[in-house]
Amino acid sequence: MADNSLQTQLRELQAQVAALTESLAEQGDAASNRLRKRTSAAMRDASRTAEEVVDYARSEAESVAGMVREHPAATSTALLTAGLIGGLVGYLIGASQQAAQHPHRRWY
Repeated sequence: MADNSLQTQLRELQAQVAALTESLAEQGDAASNRLRKRTSAAMRDASRTAEEVVDYARSEAESVAGMVREHPAATSTALLTAGLIGGLVGYLIGASQQAAQHPHRRWY
């Protein structure tokens, strides 16, 4: 008689485990579907944003190219001025670092 009670309890436990497994599988499927939908929406939004960025960059590049074609002298002057300023800033930074590292060493 105790053997029957034990078998009955074991069957009930197996049924509960099966029901729990099924419930967890359903919840996992639902969660994965929600995640898949959110991921798809995020990818669509990212794709749209990337396309907008590319279009904007393309239009700005075309605008700059048109300006360069219309005003080549002004463009070359602006680039030369920017290069000279950059070179001067680089020289000053290098000179200040070199003087701080070797106060008694001169290049002359």
